[in-house]
Amino acid sequence: MKLGIVGTGAMGKTLAQCAAEDSAFTEIFLIEPADDNPWPAEKLNLIIDFSHPEAINSVYEYCRKHGGNIPVVIGTTGYGPDGWEMIRLLRRICPVEKRTNFSAGVEAMNRLAELGTEILGNKADIRVYEAHHRYKQDAPSGTAKTLCGYVGISPEEYCDKVAVHRMGTVPGEHAVYFAMEDEVLEIRHTAFSKKIFALGALEAGKKLLIDISGQM
Repeated sequence: MKLGIVGTGAMGKTLAQCAAEDSAFTEIFLIEPADDNPWPAEKLNLIIDFSHPEAINSVYEYCRKHGGNIPVVIGTTGYGPDGWEMIRLLRRICPVEKRTNFSAGVEAMNRLAELGTEILGNKADIRVYEAHHRYKQDAPSGTAKTLCGYVGISPEEYCDKVAVHRMGTVPGEHAVYFAMEDEVLEIRHTAFSKKIFALGALEAGKKLLIDISGQM
């Protein structure tokens, strides 16, 4: 199976390393959209994008050129209105799995936070915390925004109810607090490596392939 990884930074390289250890992938292409003619001539079987919001234009054009029906996994965050419109168009021609986080632990955290809100929402002050490496540009992170959705914090409240830190080489840390009279409930997830996101994205891609073909 031919895998195209969009983005040649740290996350792209981690994806490539994990894919190389998976026998499902026979050819792996690292694609840097900023380069001239970055895409392979042949049609890929799967695309995973962990790059920059502007790269979605290049992803869409490649898929359209090759007739669509290429599964696309998107882990990039920080899209503006134009980027979301391109994702909408991409969904019309390709199966797309778009998440702000591909970690199994974060998925569980979101569900626990939702349950905590159901039980404690009218008793607690709910706050979200997130920290990432100094090079991450969007803030709050996409994962934090998703978490806010589960606990009822609106975008207008981010400034007051979401704490953001950019420091060192932190891969990702998220927490939600339910602060009550004389007690605080904290739900926290810490990523120690980008590998958890890479493995989750690869599994999501393989699931898309099974969904469209019945086999991989």
